Amino acid sequence: MESLRFIHAADLHLDSPFRGIGSASAALKQRLQSATLGALRRVVDHTIESKADFLVIAGDIYDSKDRNLRALVSFRHEMQRLAERNIPVFIVHGNHDPLNGWGSGFQLPPNVVTFGGQADTEPFIRHGREIAQITGISYTRERVTDNLASSLKPADGAPYSIAVLHANVGHQSGHADYAPATVAELTASGFDYWALGHVHTRSVLSEEPAMIVYPGNTQGRNPREAGPRGCYQVDVDTHGRAHLEFLETNIARWMHLELSITNMNTMDQLVDSMLEKAREAQMSFDGVTVARCTIRGNGAVHRDLQRDQMNQELAEVLGSVLVAESVRIGTGPELDFQSLAHTETMVSDFLRLTERALEDPEMRQRLADSLAPLFRRRDMPCVDDARMRDWIERASALGLDLLLDS
Repeated sequence: MESLRFIHAADLHLDSPFRGIGSASAALKQRLQSATLGALRRVVDHTIESKADFLVIAGDIYDSKDRNLRALVSFRHEMQRLAERNIPVFIVHGNHDPLNGWGSGFQLPPNVVTFGGQADTEPFIRHGREIAQITGISYTRERVTDNLASSLKPADGAPYSIAVLHANVGHQSGHADYAPATVAELTASGFDYWALGHVHTRSVLSEEPAMIVYPGNTQGRNPREAGPRGCYQVDVDTHGRAHLEFLETNIARWMHLELSITNMNTMDQLVDSMLEKAREAQMSFDGVTVARCTIRGNGAVHRDLQRDQMNQELAEVLGSVLVAESVRIGTGPELDFQSLAHTETMVSDFLRLTERALEDPEMRQRLADSLAPLFRRRDMPCVDDARMRDWIERASALGLDLLLDS
């Protein structure tokens, strides 16, 4: 077969709200609010500059069923840039931007192939020869619980076959279980490459016999979407082997700063450490860094951190270096925990209980299940394990303070 290069992107969520930027200036807020549009522009830039044969977008181009007009116009403009260079685009729609939403009929240039609510296949032709076939299916409504993967079949004799699907493959936690399928189903399907969307963290679920790939979203929009975000450049060699290169597209990057007050004796030590980490983070990325800072540990500084509004004051200090989403304090007093744990007191019982909760994933899951009804709303997943651990640690610090003061 002939070699092939394409870009695989997903979950653009164009013009989606950018949360946690209350401390930013008006100009910076406007820049961050446009970050998803800037990320799309970078996807298109990479597609052009890399001389890719085509672009694949695996759903959730828009952030809601009823499209935002600015997002529609921006997407059309970027697709026109590709049309001017004769670069095809193959797209499907997902749970956030189903086919029955307002704006779905917005006219796109002829280089864009939008797959409908039934499985369909389009060839990619280069210099008169068929190089690949792309098969896809879109959501016709917001909630699709059917296994759409089972309706996608590669054509016999395809030089290279690509399936485009917005789905939860492997029942991954933290994401609604839409169009559920298993890795085994996809690897046995006969496709060479599965271009997936829906899960916002990039991952490669399989390499053989089929490459099954989530590129993640192109722009993180909240603290749960920290780290580099982007798309994949996929190079297929003459033997049909796909090679991936991650391309970062985010205009702003979310990050977590973790600090411990253990062995710190004064507030200035904590502040200096926080600012040093913030400067290192800002220097590592040529863009806007938005940080959530969490302070943990036990030590002498704990009492100072309990002052009213201290988390807000620290966020203002942190904001002198980067955009501070929040500063969260989960510290405890300077104590001999080993000695306390071996005493027969309410404090020791409490310490043993929190230690067990942090070590036992089944106990954390039971806690998460019991709390889930308090947070249930449309499309909101259950409380994940990382958040559960954070709550336990913060509750432990608060509980110790209350017990020791009583």
